[in-house]
This record gives sequence, C-alpha cells and structure tokens, in this order.
Amino acid sequence: MDAILVTGGAGFVGLNVTQALLARGAHVVVFGQEAVLPDPAPAIFAKLPGRLEVLQGDVRDADALAAVFAGRRIGAVLPFAAVTAGPQREAADPQFVLDVNLKGMVATLQAARDAGTVRRVVLPSSAAVYGESAYAFAELDEAATPPVPISLYGVTKYAVERAGLRLASLWGLDAVAARIGATFGPWERDTGLRDTLSLHLAIAQAARRGEAVVLPPAPLPAYDWIYVRDLAEGLLALLDAPAPPYRVVNLASGLDWAPHYAACLDVLARRFPGFRWRHAQPGEAPTIAWNESRPRGVMRIARAADFGWRPRHAPEAAMADYAGWLANGDEGLR
Repeated sequence: MDAILVTGGAGFVGLNVTQALLARGAHVVVFGQEAVLPDPAPAIFAKLPGRLEVLQGDVRDADALAAVFAGRRIGAVLPFAAVTAGPQREAADPQFVLDVNLKGMVATLQAARDAGTVRRVVLPSSAAVYGESAYAFAELDEAATPPVPISLYGVTKYAVERAGLRLASLWGLDAVAARIGATFGPWERDTGLRDTLSLHLAIAQAARRGEAVVLPPAPLPAYDWIYVRDLAEGLLALLDAPAPPYRVVNLASGLDWAPHYAACLDVLARRFPGFRWRHAQPGEAPTIAWNESRPRGVMRIARAADFGWRPRHAPEAAMADYAGWLANGDEGLR
C-alpha cells in the first residue's frame, strides 16, 4: 500500500485528516516540527486500523524531505505545513511566513517530483484568498469571484494555489487546490503557528469550565463556518477523485451560520451545566472576541458536490458532535 504524506499533520486540520485516513486503514506519514503527536492523539490513533509514522523535520529542508520519500513509497501528498499569521507576526517576521507557507510547499512538491511515485497532491488554499471580495460578494465562487487577499497568509495561500498547480503541471503531478473555509472542531488548540483561533474554541473552553460568556451585540455578522470533520471528508474526496472535474475547489459549509449561533450555544449549555451565554448590552464589552465584524459572503460548494462531497453536519449537529467530543475526556483543547 502506498503511503500518504501529510506535512503539518500535527496541526489542527492535519490531525483530523490523519485521523480520517487512519480510520479507513491508510498508511499515513506525518512530517513536521513535532517528534510526537499531542496527547491524547497517539492513544486514540493507535486504535485505528491504519499505520502511522511520525517524522520530525522542517518543510524548508530539502534534504529532510528527500529522505522521507527515499525511505518509503508515497502515493499522495497533503502539504499542510503552514503558519496562519496574524498582523503582529506578519509585521515582525514576514520571511518566516513566506518560507514555511510557500517555499515549504515548493520544496515538498520538488521532493514528490523526484520520488516519481506520487499520484495526487491536495494543495491547501484558503478562504483568505478572497480577501476584500468576501465583503463585496454575497457568494464566493471559485471562477467568478476575484481573489483580493488582504493578509500575508491569504497572499501566500493564493501563491500556494497558483504556483502549486503550475509546478504540478510542469512536473507531471496531479494536483487539486482546496480553498478551505473558516474551520472549527476537534483537535483545535494553540500550536504557536495559528495566530487566530476560532471563536468556537474560546466558547468551548468556557463551556468546559462552566463559565458564562458575553457575545458581541446582536445581530452577529454573516459568516460561513465548516466543521472540521466535514472538511476532512472533503479533503479525502479530493484525494480520491480519479479524474478531478476542477482544479480549485471551495470546501465550506455553503451556509451563513449567524442565524444558528443561538441554537448552537444552547447545545453547549445543555451539555455543560453552568455554561451560560448572552449578548452584550450597549456599552458592555464582550468576553468572546468574534472572528469577523463585517458580514462576509458565503462560499459556493457546487464544485465540491461534483466530487461527491457535501458537508454532513448542519450547524446544530456540528456543535452537538463537538460537544460530545469535548465531554468525552479528550485533552485536545489543552
């Protein structure tokens, strides 16, 4: 069986993709800065039918990447190592962001090219590539909506998408770019490489402590979230597609979550006694920082449906699943 390489596999999305691959019996090679996965992932993943290897290294190190491919037959690659930089990191160390996000991806593709065994690459792009267009369009379409990235992270993700597809074409690699929407769910934590964490994580931490939270005043802005378990299934659909009908694909819920927040928070309140929530009154400061203050367009997912994928979790169902994961004693939020 050919192995599947996931760089950055110890990160938030990487752990979920690794878990989904192991659950279906795949041989997964995780490569990144961690020598071991965070607890309790090793114990949980050991119960799954797949085979896991965790290799420590830097995606900017061409020799280390070459050694990964030389030591095993790798048939697919998800180059997910990235720095999700906020404004302070952008200003302080832009070179690090560029080196990891873009140069690390190119180095990974070069190693895949040289190995000669890779049949599919799933490139991790992002909703951040839409940038200012997200506020100007009600729907965000892969073909019709112009990318106008604002953040350095968004700029690098657009570069990953375009450069990755171009190099893959030149080097005989079969690549698909996934524009990943705002994500929350199991295994999210502060890794030191994600400067903006989801509001769901902050609320979940308060719920586990049995605390009250104060949200920004109603109405909350439109925002399109995707539950990470659905995202992992979407990425596997791109990995598996024998003849991809598109090379750039939105992976999102395709739904404005703002009307669903109250029901989602009530799910948490039923699961965790003591947890309460309300909106801030005029002049009152919220205790939960919202990820966005302006309403955003919703990402269209018609292309993803052509790959046979649609998200399985409506907002309330996603929160119920997440609450169950939190309540079952996993330490993934630490």
